Amino acid sequence: MTKKINLLMLLSLLLPFTGFAKDKGTEQEKAERMEWFKDAKLGIFVHYGIYSVNGIDESWSFFNGYISHEDYMDQLDGFSASKYDANRWINMFKDAGAKYAVLTTKHHDGVALWNSDTQHYNVVDDTPAGRDIVDPFVKALRKNDMKVGLYYSLIDWSYPDYPAFTRDSVRYKDNPVRWRSFTDFYFAQMEELSSRFNPDLYWFDGDWEHNAEEWKAKQLREKLFSYNDGLIINSRLRGYGDYMTPEQGVPVATPQSPYWELCLTMNNSWGYQHNDHNYKTPYQLLWTFVDCINKGGNLLLDIGPMQNGTIPEPQVKILEAFSRWTKKHEEAIYGTRKGLPEGHFFGPSAVSKDGKTLFLYVDRKPGIPLRLKGVASEIGDVRIVGSNVAPEYYREKQSGAVRIDIPEEGLDSDITVVAVDFEDEISLRKVEKSLTDDFVDYLEEDVRWRDKHLPLMGETQEGISRLHYSGPSLLSKDKQILYLIVDGKPNGPLVLKGLKNKINRIWVVGNATKLFHQIVGKLYWSSVPGIAYIDVPDSVLDPRGTVIAVLLDGPVSLYSEEGHVIESN
Repeated sequence: MTKKINLLMLLSLLLPFTGFAKDKGTEQEKAERMEWFKDAKLGIFVHYGIYSVNGIDESWSFFNGYISHEDYMDQLDGFSASKYDANRWINMFKDAGAKYAVLTTKHHDGVALWNSDTQHYNVVDDTPAGRDIVDPFVKALRKNDMKVGLYYSLIDWSYPDYPAFTRDSVRYKDNPVRWRSFTDFYFAQMEELSSRFNPDLYWFDGDWEHNAEEWKAKQLREKLFSYNDGLIINSRLRGYGDYMTPEQGVPVATPQSPYWELCLTMNNSWGYQHNDHNYKTPYQLLWTFVDCINKGGNLLLDIGPMQNGTIPEPQVKILEAFSRWTKKHEEAIYGTRKGLPEGHFFGPSAVSKDGKTLFLYVDRKPGIPLRLKGVASEIGDVRIVGSNVAPEYYREKQSGAVRIDIPEEGLDSDITVVAVDFEDEISLRKVEKSLTDDFVDYLEEDVRWRDKHLPLMGETQEGISRLHYSGPSLLSKDKQILYLIVDGKPNGPLVLKGLKNKINRIWVVGNATKLFHQIVGKLYWSSVPGIAYIDVPDSVLDPRGTVIAVLLDGPVSLYSEEGHVIESN
């Protein structure tokens, strides 16, 4: 995959261009071409290749000198694909709720997974598998009415006429004849993929090593569109792509581009690694999926099959968890658009394509009715998606806020979705008083709660944005203690995003129980913070509202940008 370029920096590189691509046609034509992608919400990324034989980092293992190139390529002899069943894979993906899938046809190691006529490595001629992997994958997707995505690495560190070889060695510099040899080679491979498989989407990678002119990006885009004028290309073609591709962490801020996709591993590895058991939980991944929906993007969830084509059992279990949740909540997933701006609801939300239904995602058993503020439209109905249980709701006469009470039997074990149907397209108005102030006022009405908590918290001030924590929060006077307020009973750990500080200690205010946290998705070379997950046991929950104190190593510092792409592993 890809390192060290922040997406804001990437966007700045693209500013001279119209959007991401030098796109033929109007913005309306692009919107029509991109509509299936914007509606899809969930795709599956498949990293499959010879690196699964030893279970090591794809390509980067030899580039970074963890293993010699010769020993890395010895994995060709162990790649059997003996249990590879594309139909089984795709049925599993479709059942999980995916609308498209992307297969690594060739990673930076140069090993093609199709029967290429170019003079270079491919699994048909050079491995015991002896068969084309891409062809049945594409056919299975088509048979299931799913969109076809093909990953292709522009980089080829094994090709004799590609300049870079390893991090510490290059084959040549400034040799136009050899570079032309390479570009002819990679154009020939792209023509093979387009003429044989005609994908709906190309997922390029590795563009950071050369500029657009050197890659011949403009000519490549034009060539690919000559095969399919409805084609979609990701952003990694030096300004000639259509959508953003942050990796390994949902952007904290909603991306400016209307088209984006988070690619995310289930554990810490893209391809299969036998020693990587650090899987994210189904709840964590579903929460991330909802976060993408809330911001108007897609999730491209990665799997890494074993060399024989078997999908590891932990990955199967995660796909099954997605299957349960997506089947139940289809209308709140596909075709939705980004949700409400800050201040209207505590938690993620999304809006139907016609603008008449608002979806509220609830990751807890609420202690009090949900509160929706600043919505001017007339309500037709309020429903629990995927349930026959009817919630109670009413509007407050003075504030116009909507209160929604979800019966316990209507709650989902992971994330409950409430649909608010409006008579007309949703209309918002200014919110005069913050949701946090409302909730704190409610808490302080109770003498027991007030006496238990306030003396221990001292003087506080406004907390952090919903971008970072989807609930009420406060800060100590010196901004070194972050107070996360918990309504009801969470379905999983609390999620804290974009926190740059080191966490020194976490405890329950008025209880003193020390809590623990886990940082997920922090990459050693990146300045982008990981996600802090804080487990809160039921035994410490206060029936009116629980306050979790997070002691930081200094005044709170938050990352509020769009994310990153990766250029190293």
